[in-house]
Amino acid sequence: MRKGDDLLNAAFVTSNLLGGARLEPLISLPMGVAGLVLEQRAFRDYRLWTLEQLALATAYLLGPDEAMVAGETTVLGSFWLGTIKRDVAVVVTAAHVLILRIDFVDGQPRWVALAARPSDVKFELRSGLFGYNPMLVVTHGSWQWQIRGTQRVFQPDPVLQAWRQAAAGKP
Repeated sequence: MRKGDDLLNAAFVTSNLLGGARLEPLISLPMGVAGLVLEQRAFRDYRLWTLEQLALATAYLLGPDEAMVAGETTVLGSFWLGTIKRDVAVVVTAAHVLILRIDFVDGQPRWVALAARPSDVKFELRSGLFGYNPMLVVTHGSWQWQIRGTQRVFQPDPVLQAWRQAAAGKP
């Protein structure tokens, strides 16, 4: 163990997490948990708002006859650091897979990075230990896009299911 790396040190746990001689840790721990719950709720709403934007962009690009079947967007961030990342999204329709780039955190989809047939695209779901840092990797030829999300907010299963059905030619 490195010098100064006392995250697992009993003195650190006793003095900072269990209160020790101060009350701030007893107050800050519940506040931290509440902050994480609020962050997840905000990310869920933010994700749904982005999916609505993706549906509108898909209708604009492909017409009303080819609606979005499923979609997912990158929603990563830290409430504590005050950063949010939302830069790329994937849309699956009955006949196309679209990768759309989003310009700003509060912006709309602006660029089409990929428009391809579902049979020409490969999807892969990856995640770290215990499902941390889930990621949907979309590959077309030598190009690759990563749609990353926050655990318990990110929902890649509808996208994978829609892609499998579209690639197989099933309605």
